[in-house]
Amino acid sequence: MDFPWPDIQQITVGLLILLRISAIIILLPVLGHQLVPTQVKTGMIVVLTVLIYPLVYDKVTLIPLDPVAFAAIAIQEILIAGALALFAQLVFSASQFAGQLISFQMGMTVANVFDPVTRSQQSVISQLAITLAMLLWIITGAHRIFIHAMIESFTLFPIDQPWSFPGLLTFTDAASNMFVLSLKIAAPVMLLLLLVFIALGLLSRAVPQIQVFFVSFPLTVGLGLFAFALGMPAFILLMNDAFIGLSVQVPLFLRHLGGN
Repeated sequence: MDFPWPDIQQITVGLLILLRISAIIILLPVLGHQLVPTQVKTGMIVVLTVLIYPLVYDKVTLIPLDPVAFAAIAIQEILIAGALALFAQLVFSASQFAGQLISFQMGMTVANVFDPVTRSQQSVISQLAITLAMLLWIITGAHRIFIHAMIESFTLFPIDQPWSFPGLLTFTDAASNMFVLSLKIAAPVMLLLLLVFIALGLLSRAVPQIQVFFVSFPLTVGLGLFAFALGMPAFILLMNDAFIGLSVQVPLFLRHLGGN
């Protein structure tokens, strides 16, 4: 029995689909983590490519076979994948930045650990916040939201679609939301420690004999951890809303990028 061999156009479209999917999977915060085995990532990329290809092929315009043009389209696919993954990375960056703010207020900026993801030194509270965010990412099903957005991206922004640069302004909204989210997460701890510092300042003026520095360190660390623990329900609620909001932000970004 003879099987029909795919033509060069089908192979080209398949390669571009594979490129966008593989770039998204690799750049996503949890699915692309170093602890996820390479075999799992490869299998997921191949399965998604096989499933998406029949849905996308008929909607793709004729791909030029010129090497320079194909390279330009391939670079565009990588940039689109990086842009989609960046929305998720910004949410995780918000939790990391909130942890940095809390650590700074608690006086724990010197207590750093090595982060294998960013390959840099991060505070202990930041590592805790990122770990909790990764757990919430899986619990809330945000990975399914992104897989659905990845499939929908081929319809909202087809391969070889010209860019509409005003759509890139969506990134500014996402970046501003990152700072707002981080401040909301860190606000309870920062407010409590601000009141503690005011009280310690008044105490040092009233009783100069007290060594405020030695008293403040265990006090700020203990109260900071206590406030962070009490604010955990708010942290979970804020991160959950941020992950669910990705299901609206990502398609909106693709529509604006496509000029719609």
